[in-house]
Amino acid sequence: MKAKRMLALLMVMLMCVGIFGSAAAWADEAPVSVDFEDGNMGFVSVYSGMANADACALEVVDYNGSKALQITNGSGKVPYVAFDVVGLLGDKAADVASIDMTMGIVNPDGKFYACSGNVMLWMDGGLSSEKHGWSVYLEAKNPKSAPVTLDPAKGEVFSAEQPLMIVTLEVDNGATAGEANAVLYIDDISFKDADGNVLEADTSAAFTAPEGFGGGKDMSNLQFLGADAVELEGMAGKAADAWTQDGVDMTEEFLAALVPGAVIEIEYSSEAGDMWIVMPDATVGWSRVEQQTAATNLSKNICQITYEQIAAVCGDDVSAWGARLQCESSGAWEVYGVKVGQPTGLKNLAGKTEIPEMAGKAAGAWTQDGVELTEEQLALLVPGSVIEISYASETGDMWIVMPDASVGWSRVGDQAPVCDGSVAQVTYEQIAAVCGDDPSTWGTRIQCESSGAWEVYGVSICSGAFKSVKGNVEIPEMAGKAADAWTQDGVELTEEQLALLVPGSVITIQYQSDTGDMWIVMPDASAGWSRVGNEAPVCDGSMAQVTYEQIAAVCGDDVSAWGTRLQCEASGAWEVFSVNIGTAAE
Repeated sequence: MKAKRMLALLMVMLMCVGIFGSAAAWADEAPVSVDFEDGNMGFVSVYSGMANADACALEVVDYNGSKALQITNGSGKVPYVAFDVVGLLGDKAADVASIDMTMGIVNPDGKFYACSGNVMLWMDGGLSSEKHGWSVYLEAKNPKSAPVTLDPAKGEVFSAEQPLMIVTLEVDNGATAGEANAVLYIDDISFKDADGNVLEADTSAAFTAPEGFGGGKDMSNLQFLGADAVELEGMAGKAADAWTQDGVDMTEEFLAALVPGAVIEIEYSSEAGDMWIVMPDATVGWSRVEQQTAATNLSKNICQITYEQIAAVCGDDVSAWGARLQCESSGAWEVYGVKVGQPTGLKNLAGKTEIPEMAGKAAGAWTQDGVELTEEQLALLVPGSVIEISYASETGDMWIVMPDASVGWSRVGDQAPVCDGSVAQVTYEQIAAVCGDDPSTWGTRIQCESSGAWEVYGVSICSGAFKSVKGNVEIPEMAGKAADAWTQDGVELTEEQLALLVPGSVITIQYQSDTGDMWIVMPDASAGWSRVGNEAPVCDGSMAQVTYEQIAAVCGDDVSAWGTRLQCEASGAWEVFSVNIGTAAE
């Protein structure tokens, strides 16, 4: 009996040890908001609105003994990865006081390189200037915890207007060392309130893009195609080595859309950055089309080739072009999609000033609604300016009405509409053609109208439009130049670079600055130290353009008198990612 009692006691003790041991293990596993174990990542999106943004790939994978979000850097630029915190937490998002997450780095060559980046919030329609740094700088501490404490005094609070946390990888020493780009892993994200309590998240949430987040496509130098553009089935996923072609036979629907004025658009990646098409079965023979002058965006991941460019090589008869369309590049490449459509006429606009009172205006077909413009808003209506409307309507069209114009009630923009069903643009010149050249006679009221029931999401007055530029040649020495407000830095231009500065040429700058502006300085011009482009800036906070004509207006028509030094400058601290010289396509 005594032995049995001892055995029973021992079993109880073992059970207690098991229970308390498990409890201790549970205590060691601190709760988190997001651990990716369910495989969900619908609340995450890549942000491509910055000039240095990388078109990175996202995936939930096994990492470090659990699931994690894998961020694969594609081009060596900066991944901007946005998390919809309001979608995850709902009303509890307003209680977030701090954030903690685990950051890990893996390099394809198996070596360790120190990496770092930032955590920012989406504020005032863009990325906040306040940055919280993270780093993984020791192999023994990879992965590593990255804590962030928010400062409400600086506006760092989550809300419906500020729903996002954005994580970046900005210093990748693997790439700097000449190796492949680092892959970033994020796991175990904890959103905590002021008392340190971890807030529960709904990881089934879907990412909802806030106003201004955009679709992530860099349309610099490109035309906007209509929503009815036809996809070429079977092209997505085609890939090959440098100077090697692959493609498919064009469908009847695709061929039917390939008419005068049409544009073929290719989304791709390429080691060399270029992309064009080949028509191997054309009657005139195997034909390579536009590898030198295909319109390519500054991110070098979308290019466009027009019907007219193909016809110049293969003839005007589409039936003689052959059925097969192939892609090709001077570097190893992959295609993500090919489509053809007619341009909408929409342009990339700069210097947007929102009219907030217009958001939410709505009415039935042929019914107007709008607001009284302030003096400051009216002052923005100058030659070259454009009114941009983000909207929905049953019939897809949209225009404006100036009901109090001196010439009488005036409908503007319906005669030559520039819209694609979600965005419409009306130029100063269109208004002047109807209401007269004197804006003081246009009246102060602006209204929207459509031929179908409509709703407006936003209206902005924009200072101008970016030019489409072909034949861009980069000035590589300018990348990485940075300085404080009203401080210049730059390079000496080579003879070859100076030779690019001819009538019609355009200097395009990809940058960021605390104040959003950017221009150039020619410090050694014969006319004296010269600031160019700040008085009539065409910039949007990430891209700026200065034309040959703007420089000539300040420094004179003789390029040899401009000096050889080109500098950048802004009214806030700034950094330049790239500078290109090309020729306006318009």
